[in-house]
Order: sequence, then structure tokens, then C-alpha cells
Amino acid sequence: MTQTAADAVKQLVESKTTASDFKKMIKKLDDDKYKDDLKEITKMTKRIDEVIALYIGKVDKRQGITRNPEVTVMNRIGVASRYAGSRPNGLTNTETTLIKQAKDELKEALTTTNTFFKEEWTPFESKLKEMDVNSFKEIKTFSID
Repeated sequence: MTQTAADAVKQLVESKTTASDFKKMIKKLDDDKYKDDLKEITKMTKRIDEVIALYIGKVDKRQGITRNPEVTVMNRIGVASRYAGSRPNGLTNTETTLIKQAKDELKEALTTTNTFFKEEWTPFESKLKEMDVNSFKEIKTFSID
């Protein structure tokens, strides 16, 4: 379970990096020309962060010792793992329930992730590929007159 969640998060992070790199590239070229595209990339980056938060939670900017009220996939897997590992005589109903909850939460997050990639990322990626972005600068011819 943990590896599947890690692979999903890794793919999301790679997609976010791709979007960010593309944003940097077109920002260097012409902010005004690609204004709408830059907004769309920013929106997509925020959406990726929302999906990643299903697995690992949002960044908590509070200081000090705090408890995050969010229940994430990794929280559920961690709790199930700790409980299951602490039972020397086998699993009880509690551990079985926690494992089921962790699996259900992971399935839900993976469904959301797969839907995101299919319905949101793929069209976005196609649009980026179709953009006429030339990162080469104009070549000038030099001569001595």
C-alpha cells in the first residue's frame, strides 16, 4: 500500500515540476503573450497540490507543537501499521478495521489521482505540447561595414 501511494505522489510531483518548468520557460519569453497560459499553469499547480494533500496533507504553517486534524492516506496507513505491528498474537477486529480504512482511503485517493490525470492533466499536457513556444532567440548576422 505504501509503495503505491508513494508512486502516485511521485508522479504528481513530477507533473508539478513539469508545469513549473514550463511556466518558467514561457515567463522568460513573453509574459504578456502567454498571460492566460501562465494563469492556467498556476491553476493546474494548485490542483496538483490539492491531490497531493490527499496523501500527505497540506503544509501546516502553524508553529509549535500542534496536531493536524486532517486524516490523510499516509496517516491511515501509519496508524494501521503501528497497531498491526504491536499485536504479538495476531490481528484483532481493531487492526482489521484500521487496515480496511487505510485501503479504502488509498483506493479513494488513487481514484481521484487517476481521474485527475485522465480528465485534467492529459488535456493540459496536450495544450502545452501544441503551444508554439520557441525558446531559441533570433540569430543575427554580423558583418563589418
